[in-house]
Amino acid sequence: MKMHEIKLYQEFAAPVEQVWDAFSDHANFGKMMGQNITRVIDSTDPGNLNGVGSVRSIKIPMVVFEETVVKSEKPSLIEYRISSGLPINYHYGTMQFKTLPNGKSAIDYNIKLELKVPVLGSIVALALKRGMSKGLRNYAGRLEK
Repeated sequence: MKMHEIKLYQEFAAPVEQVWDAFSDHANFGKMMGQNITRVIDSTDPGNLNGVGSVRSIKIPMVVFEETVVKSEKPSLIEYRISSGLPINYHYGTMQFKTLPNGKSAIDYNIKLELKVPVLGSIVALALKRGMSKGLRNYAGRLEK
């Protein structure tokens, strides 16, 4: 099986704390990415219901799957894995947030995935990269207004 890696980078005209808050909120993240995402299990951290252990459900046409947050360090890092619902061997996402000069910030977003059906791996990786890139650009554009 082939491991696919998606690497994305986007700068934002907003402080890192604001961007981290937007990405860490499951429902807001869904709006940014144009997906139907809801939190189905709260984190045990009362200060961050979307933190470690929280689970979000993602509904796309004909598929529903869940992602579990495995690391959450405000305002610098979010890591998650797909925990159910897709024919995958492996899927792990890492969002690293950085402070830039002049009140700006950036995200390095990396996803590694391996599907159980090898032929679909490249197709899924390309579609995921295009969709995520568009969502990142759209959010960055809204912050510039």
